[in-house]
Amino acid sequence: MVSFFQNTGPYNINELIKFTKFSKKKKFENNIIKNVSNLKDAKKGDITFLENSRYLSELENTKASYCFIEKKYMSKLNTKVKPIVSTNPLLDFILIIKIFYPDADGDNFKFKPNVKYKKLLANNTLVDASVKIGKNFKVGLNTTLKKNALIGDNVKIGSNCVISNAIIGDNVIINDGSVIGKIGYGFKHINKKMHFIPHIGHVKIGENVYIGSNCTIDRGSFANTIIGRNTMIDNSVHLAHNVNIGEFCFIAGQVGIAGSTQIGNHCMIGGQAGISGHLKIGNNVQIGGGSGVLKNLEDNSKVMGYPAKSIKDFLKS
Repeated sequence: MVSFFQNTGPYNINELIKFTKFSKKKKFENNIIKNVSNLKDAKKGDITFLENSRYLSELENTKASYCFIEKKYMSKLNTKVKPIVSTNPLLDFILIIKIFYPDADGDNFKFKPNVKYKKLLANNTLVDASVKIGKNFKVGLNTTLKKNALIGDNVKIGSNCVISNAIIGDNVIINDGSVIGKIGYGFKHINKKMHFIPHIGHVKIGENVYIGSNCTIDRGSFANTIIGRNTMIDNSVHLAHNVNIGEFCFIAGQVGIAGSTQIGNHCMIGGQAGISGHLKIGNNVQIGGGSGVLKNLEDNSKVMGYPAKSIKDFLKS
């Protein structure tokens, strides 16, 4: 996948294997690894991993050159991909990412003023040298546009916002106090030490999206966090890393969506609803306020309650 963070590769596969903790140490041909990636986005020359059986279909179709994998899933692996047998593929993958992207396991606080937008200093708005802004841009007071923010035309950003590692489409509105593109919530305990999961992805916001006040949208870890065009998000909503929201969705206040969950198009999510991670929510789904969604939902589902069940069953109970 394409990342805003600097890739220090390529590396020889046999040199990389030395840094792993849970893999079977095997001598490979001297192939060069160019990048790290998730199963879906991986290309030839990439190294990837499988942790969750929900992604077996992606395992069968991945184009990666190497894959960290548990022995029990070996039969599902694309025969063109060389397996690296590991008792904990995710942790080994994290250790490898830290080699390729040493700056991606935290937020970048380095700042170089952008002289092109020095007029914005009158509003105490700070713009990093890496930021690019389109036409007819409007911004409030005390907002910081940090590294790697690419902003389209006719975008409005309120006061006290912090934005980094984000691609923002045309006609987007982001209200006061929102934070977009920060590192997500992810920690792993490896060899008696707590490690941040590196977040090499970014946030991609489609055109005509509305984002309310005090929202937090994390950048992706091994993929990108995506908000589809014409989606409307209320105040105090949290979207975790790798969340993918479809088009024309309506998300009410205080909703929380856990990492790597996919929301289809034309969905409505009521206030204070929570959706667990790694789920697939279909198109035209309606989720009642205060609900807790713990499993996948098919197209046109209408659910409510905790755990969420069909509206019909909820009313009966």
